[in-house]
Amino acid sequence: MHNNRVKIKNIIDFILLSALWGGSYVFMKFTAGYIEPIVVAESRMLIAAVCLGFISLFNRHWWQHMKMTWPQYQKTFVISIFNSVLPFILFTYAMQSLNAGIGAILNATSPIWTAIIAAFWLKDRLSPSRLLGLFLGFLGIVLLVWGKVDFSVGGLGLPFLASIGVTISYGFATNYMKKYCDGIHPIGMTLVSMIMGSFILAIPAYQYFPTGLVPNIAWIGMVGLGVGSTAIAYFLFYRLIEQTSPSIAISTTFLVPVFSILWGDIFLHEEPTLRMILCGGVILLGTALAVGILPIKRVRRASA
Repeated sequence: MHNNRVKIKNIIDFILLSALWGGSYVFMKFTAGYIEPIVVAESRMLIAAVCLGFISLFNRHWWQHMKMTWPQYQKTFVISIFNSVLPFILFTYAMQSLNAGIGAILNATSPIWTAIIAAFWLKDRLSPSRLLGLFLGFLGIVLLVWGKVDFSVGGLGLPFLASIGVTISYGFATNYMKKYCDGIHPIGMTLVSMIMGSFILAIPAYQYFPTGLVPNIAWIGMVGLGVGSTAIAYFLFYRLIEQTSPSIAISTTFLVPVFSILWGDIFLHEEPTLRMILCGGVILLGTALAVGILPIKRVRRASA
């Protein structure tokens, strides 16, 4: 009976986590045109650091994970740059122009870039099925942005490049963690990296902090990003890892675009197009193959 309750709770956590991460794109859209991306990124990390720090005060297990050696703090600083500071700034900038659903679909390619960087940096061998996944992922991206990449003033060229920059940054951070951060607990790394990131952006964010009247919807976006899509989301993410497995927790990648398109339709009146849905399906299929989730290789072995 207890196991059934745990499974139900895990499913709820999985869906809620996907919904919160999918909502991050809508929250970023709420701030577009009112608050500078660097201010949004700073507030997101600062709010998340405060919330996660508050949780750690009542959770001895979390508090112990914050204790690191000096080299571990240095490695966490690198993670803060490439897993929080740069991605949060670039994606907030991109979402000022891009559709929320498209932003989520592009972000779903992060595992593809992770696999590519791992192949070159960590010499991680790519099987034929994973190579097929990379090809499908790139094909989906090309089809999604075809005819929309315009680098003139007000065009979508730079926002698209910023979105790809985010996924490459995540890919680098993931492989850096795999290579150098063994022994640093993810909870401590996340909390410390958020604190570091908020210090890094404190001065420039202060200089760009809005002085005029900012509508409530923009403030809702900032708080929603920090509390919901970062602090609560990371809490659910690590709880899923502890109670299930990392592969199950990271599988939220495939449900996030669905929620992002749904929230975009409800709150931003962004109607999903057939092209977006089809390209998103190709990208997610490619991602599943690239990270080895689809059991093509196992089927071949069984038949052999």
